[in-house]
Amino acid sequence: MYEARLQDLLRVSEALPKNKRFSRHSTTKLLELWNKIASYTEELLLNKKAPEFPGIGIFYVKRNYAASPEEFSPHFFPTSKFFNGYNHYYYPNSVKASVPNKVPLNYSIIASRMGWTRPDVEMGIRDLMTCIKISVESGTTLNLAMGTMGTLRITSTKVDMRFSPKIKNTLLKKYRLPNFGIHAY
Repeated sequence: MYEARLQDLLRVSEALPKNKRFSRHSTTKLLELWNKIASYTEELLLNKKAPEFPGIGIFYVKRNYAASPEEFSPHFFPTSKFFNGYNHYYYPNSVKASVPNKVPLNYSIIASRMGWTRPDVEMGIRDLMTCIKISVESGTTLNLAMGTMGTLRITSTKVDMRFSPKIKNTLLKKYRLPNFGIHAY
């Protein structure tokens, strides 16, 4: 089984026929779009928002009671439309319903940060999703770097987000509640 990184994935976009493409962006432009979306997603995640990456899934922060009630940890929930049949035993529908502060990805903000128009961003995201779908259907294992947030690993049967220690430490520093010696019994 072949493993692909983001640059390999985006080369798929060059091989797509014109009638299957949504935008005319080059590989470097699609890579720039992916990186901007990843940094925007990380920014929202660090502000305790739950951004929904279109076609991929929802990133959210949850209190980690197992380690300590003052700690928060990042989590990922794949979108059921795109990954239908993946990890269905692991991600029940109740998880998606209980995600607090869920916000859709704001295409206008990404467009303004990139200097593109909103339709260009939307069509670029559709091209990215097409490349992911074609790669996964061909049996390729994808390891997609999401900026400094971590790595999204997509195989033909499983979707897994491995968050980097940097984002975990940032969440720990930013939201760790001070312990004043008060305990709930």
